[in-house]
Amino acid sequence: MIYLIHGENAYLQKVELQKIARAVGVAPEHIDTDELSLNALADIVRGGSLFAVSRIIVIRELSRDMTLFGKLAEWAEQVPDETTIVLLERKLDKRTKAYKVIIRTATVVTADSFTERDTAVVEEWLRTEAKQYNVSLSLTQVTQMVERALVVSDKVSVRVVDQMQLMHAVRALAGTKEVTDDMIATILPQTMVDSVFDMLDIAARRELSRLDTLLTDMARTDDGHRALALLNSQWAQLAAVATLGGSSQSIATELGLHPFAAKKMQETASRFRSGEIRTLTQFIADLDIETKTSQVGPWDAIYRFLYAITSR
Repeated sequence: MIYLIHGENAYLQKVELQKIARAVGVAPEHIDTDELSLNALADIVRGGSLFAVSRIIVIRELSRDMTLFGKLAEWAEQVPDETTIVLLERKLDKRTKAYKVIIRTATVVTADSFTERDTAVVEEWLRTEAKQYNVSLSLTQVTQMVERALVVSDKVSVRVVDQMQLMHAVRALAGTKEVTDDMIATILPQTMVDSVFDMLDIAARRELSRLDTLLTDMARTDDGHRALALLNSQWAQLAAVATLGGSSQSIATELGLHPFAAKKMQETASRFRSGEIRTLTQFIADLDIETKTSQVGPWDAIYRFLYAITSR
C-alpha cells in the first residue's frame, strides 16, 4: 500500500505518519532519498515473500528525482500487502504523469499549514497541547507564540504557522513552574518577518542608531532578496492598514491578519501622513524594479527605503 502525505505542514505530516504506524503496528523505516537507487527502490516494491513481515517505508521528497518517482508510479500496483510505503512531500507538480498514476493507487492525505487567517484555531490547539504537557500559558503568551511561529509560505506573500516549531517549544517548556516572556523569546526567536517589521517601525520612529544596528546584523546573516520581498509585503500591508482605517479588529478581518499583528501595524501606520505613504509606496516600487533589473542590490534598496522613511 502507498500513502502520499503532501503539504508544507511538517507537524501534520508527523501526526499522519504516527497514525499509520499505530494502524500497522510497526515502527517506520526512514529511507535516505539522496542515497536511494533504482535497484533499492525495486527491492522495496518487489521484495515481498511468503515469510515477509510488515514494514513501513518512509521516503521523503521522492518527487525531486523524477526517474525514481516515475518508476514508483509504474510499480505502484506491485507493492506487496505487507509493505506500506509512505511518501512525504512538501510540494508536488500535480501536472506530471507520475503524480496522476500514483494517486490512483495511493491513499492521499493533505498536510496543509494553517495560514495567518487561522491563528484563532492554532491558538486553541496550542492551549490544548500546553495543558497536556502541564505548561501554563497566559492568553497573551499564546498569542505571542503563534505570532512568532508565523513563517513565509512557499506560496508567495502568504504567512503560515509552523506548528512543529510550536510543538518543540511546548516540549521545551514542560516542567517549567512559571513561563516568562523571556523564556518564550529564547525558545521561539524572532523570525525575519518580525525583524523586517521592526525595521519599519524603528524607521518610522526615526531611531537611527537602533536601525543601524538591526540593519547591520541582518545584512550579515540574512538573504537580501528575501528580506526585500518581506519588506515589500510588510509595507504593502502597512499602506493597506493606513488606507482602511477603523478598528484593529475590523482591519484584521478585512486583511486576514492576526488581531495582534493588525494592532501593531496600525500603531506604526499612524506615524505617517497619507501623502508620505503614497510617495514611499512609489519609491519602494521603483526600487523593486531596479533590483530586478540589477541596477541596485537588494540590501542597497532596503537601506535607501528605510532611510527615506527616517528623513521623510
